[in-house]
Amino acid sequence: MGPSDLGERKEPGWRVRRRERSETAVRLLFVNEKLNYAGTSSYTLDLAAALREGGDEVRICTRGGDLRRTFSELGIETYPVRFNPFSFRKLLQFLRELRAEIIHIQNLRSAVFGRRFSRKLRLPYVVTVHRVPDAGAPRLDDPRLAGIIAVNEVIREALVNNLGVPKALVRVIPRGVDTRLLAPEREEGPGAGPGQDLIPVVGSIGSLAHVKGHHVFLGAARRVLDRGVEAVFAVVGEGEEEPELRRLVRELGLQHHVTFSPHIPSRRELYRSFDVIVVPTLRGGVGSTALEAMSMGKPVIATAVGEMLHIVQDGKTGLLVPEGDEEALADRIAELLLKPEQRRFLGETARARVVEGFSLTPRVKATRELYGEILAKLAEQSLAPQAAVG
Repeated sequence: MGPSDLGERKEPGWRVRRRERSETAVRLLFVNEKLNYAGTSSYTLDLAAALREGGDEVRICTRGGDLRRTFSELGIETYPVRFNPFSFRKLLQFLRELRAEIIHIQNLRSAVFGRRFSRKLRLPYVVTVHRVPDAGAPRLDDPRLAGIIAVNEVIREALVNNLGVPKALVRVIPRGVDTRLLAPEREEGPGAGPGQDLIPVVGSIGSLAHVKGHHVFLGAARRVLDRGVEAVFAVVGEGEEEPELRRLVRELGLQHHVTFSPHIPSRRELYRSFDVIVVPTLRGGVGSTALEAMSMGKPVIATAVGEMLHIVQDGKTGLLVPEGDEEALADRIAELLLKPEQRRFLGETARARVVEGFSLTPRVKATRELYGEILAKLAEQSLAPQAAVG
């Protein structure tokens, strides 16, 4: 939906496609400044799709991004935001007619962007925090801030201890994965499955930034090949580090062994292309790539930092290596490439761990309960959402 659609819409209001909207269903406005191929955008996509399937209504305001089309294909409307006076005023009028009850800002990066909607629409908002805030993070003392979702306990402690956020405002709701969508393919017979009789493919997925550690991945790839272990390596993503990574490929003589690829819209098709997934990050994050790969039954080798320590159980559901250690990473990659039975074991146990501990349904339920508590509290205070603190 583009800006021109706003003036032509004849039936303002929220329409339910899945089932009749119940009295307890919630009208939500999500805000994510950029719908790109990042963990916070897949969080937005999975949450919006699950809430919509349950009968809630979700619309998304964004400045754009490659994933907008994916949202549209799922029937989730996105509104492009332009801050020129005419377009923004027109969008705000349309959003008022939709009568959202809560704004959910999807990450700290979008907080300043999202608070403009909260002020103009006079609505309470929730913000999800996906990593420990740094010194430049937006302040979290807005009177309209009704709740914070921290995706792990470490983030909750940082918010409370370092930023002085009241404990009662923070709810820990771990990241969930759509295990129905991201499920392994069934093998069609003995010996079937990815990698059989083919050169195995090792992938590293994520934005091409130094902190993601793709340079460590490439250094490890050179060491694996030098040991005589056959493999193809793929770097999937886009970003400012790409020229430097391509230079490193040439310097290491990897031109015939490494492929660069942009993201593709289908996460399922992306992960099924690989035999091993490497997450060489130099900083702890939400671990969305690891979780999604594990859900697909793929063996994961990850850096032992941050959330990875809680997601990957070394030797049981994946393999861990020290931060920045090319030699250790090469050891682990070579180990899995030479032992297909170990790849299969780790993939199966990884899938079981995600299904048991990181599936999407309980995460959506917990988020939905938070919305309900916020609205109930507003009702107790005799404040309609549109009349929240001015």
